Amino acid sequence: RPIRWLVALYGETVIPFTYAGLVSGRVTRGLRFAEPATFALSHPRDHRIFLERQGVIVDPEQRRARIAEQARALITEVGGDPDHLDEAVLNEVTHLVEAPTALRGSFDPDYLRLPEEVLVSVMKKHQRYFPVYTREGRLLPYFIAVRNGGKEGLDVVTDGNEQVIRARFADAAYFIREDLKHPLDYYLPRLSTLTFQAKLGSMLDKTQRIEALVERLIPMVGLESADATTVRRAAHLCKADLV
Repeated sequence: RPIRWLVALYGETVIPFTYAGLVSGRVTRGLRFAEPATFALSHPRDHRIFLERQGVIVDPEQRRARIAEQARALITEVGGDPDHLDEAVLNEVTHLVEAPTALRGSFDPDYLRLPEEVLVSVMKKHQRYFPVYTREGRLLPYFIAVRNGGKEGLDVVTDGNEQVIRARFADAAYFIREDLKHPLDYYLPRLSTLTFQAKLGSMLDKTQRIEALVERLIPMVGLESADATTVRRAAHLCKADLV
């Protein structure tokens, strides 16, 4: 992105230099549309103070704690377990926003009929939402999202997030419904129609090579009989979804 201004301070002294047609100084800018638009720093520590006045939580640990506090409060309001807060999502969201405001959205309880792994995967990996669980570990028809900014227009933001999750869940329901029409074995012969690499044959050829490799690896790692059966099955089916 283009450089708009340069601040270079050593204590209270400006370090003078030019770069990209700009001259360094002590004047910085905050968030767009926030007042004041510019601010003269007398010392580097002023920069943090200036940003915090505009609602930016500079320290990532403070930001993380603020998100967790807001999310837990919203989860508690609907009878969820506030201690069941995904750490990976929390860490990621902490570094995606600078002025966090948590919101709670909901979705049609009928979607809870889908496999939980699908719903949670959509919420966590695709949308960076926190799923909401009961203390017994049962998934509830809510999610917690974190927007960047204050509470202005939060109902509109919530509605937008609910529409997105509704569409994603509808897609998931369709694909699961279509997938369940046939078992994975059904698709295996069609792997012969997919080229893996011109000199290495089809994806079916590749699958058969994987199965052969697995047979060599099973005794090397000392798998028990039941685990060996599972591994053989996994190797047999691992490429079937490609068709």
